[in-house]
Amino acid sequence: MQKRKTQRVTLAKVAERAGVAESTASRVINGYTHNFRVRPEVRQRVLDAAEELNYRPNPMVRSISAKKTNLVAVVGWASDGVNRTALSEAVRVLRDNDKHVCTTFLDPDYSGHELPSWRVDGAIALQVRDTTDLNELEEQSMPYVSINGLAGPGGDAVNFNESHGMDQAIDHLLELGHTKIAYAYIDTKRLNPRGIPHTSVKQRKDAYVSILEHRGLKPVAGYDQFDHNAMSYCQMVLQKGEATAVVAYDDITALYLIQAMNSLGMSVPRDMSIVAFNDELPAKVATPPMTTIALPAAVAGKTAGELLLSRLASEEPIPSRTVTLDETLIIRQSTAAPRTLG
Repeated sequence: MQKRKTQRVTLAKVAERAGVAESTASRVINGYTHNFRVRPEVRQRVLDAAEELNYRPNPMVRSISAKKTNLVAVVGWASDGVNRTALSEAVRVLRDNDKHVCTTFLDPDYSGHELPSWRVDGAIALQVRDTTDLNELEEQSMPYVSINGLAGPGGDAVNFNESHGMDQAIDHLLELGHTKIAYAYIDTKRLNPRGIPHTSVKQRKDAYVSILEHRGLKPVAGYDQFDHNAMSYCQMVLQKGEATAVVAYDDITALYLIQAMNSLGMSVPRDMSIVAFNDELPAKVATPPMTTIALPAAVAGKTAGELLLSRLASEEPIPSRTVTLDETLIIRQSTAAPRTLG
């Protein structure tokens, strides 16, 4: 009589019994939890499931998986020069410390900040707009740092002080004599398939309103109605004389405004002063070159890389940390004193 072959219990079966992801079960079984902070109750569920199923890990696989991969994943979307510069600097810091960086999503149509299928030690998350995007990272207690976005309780965040930047922009215009200051921004909900705007959209808009009100001035009506239509915005807000200056959400928005004003026979800064945000290439090559708020993108990337290295090296859990970097006003030729009509 032929002896019946016993079916081997797999790690997937253990994970299913414990109600966790297979990667989480793997880290518990292989004792690789010091960098991933698996919750005690989750760890115990995995160990109980392994015992109940009489699971025996493959010694060869276990010897390999017990080692660090030195791989760091990049998850998210580097949508502009600021984020690409920050990411580039973070990657440089990590590579200088013998980490290998792999990319998962750099696409605006992704649905979240998912990890790759291969094993990584940590992650850099870009432009997190909703903390639910970080569910997988948090569930696996994966060391991660978020750049220019939100972070959950298990990660760090490096962001820009948008209120500080807006404060400088408005103060500069006030010093030139402007008191009617408008605001224009592109509706970036169109850039995200789930309709979640980037955090900077709300932060800059809210800062514009609160700073003007704090100085006893009123926001110009229609400041939240730009929505890609620069021509109608200029006709509604600028051509009617309701504003002598405008703060633009970013350099691209400012370019739309300059083009629209040229089409209407108006010019910058004679008829309207413009302050932009980001200080990317369009601000420097525009006619006229733009006064803008520069974001310290390289510093953000370096800081993010160093924070992640500290998490990867730590044997103990590290509380969530947030670093907020101040922005800088760069004065060029797109701002001047308001025109006196006589």
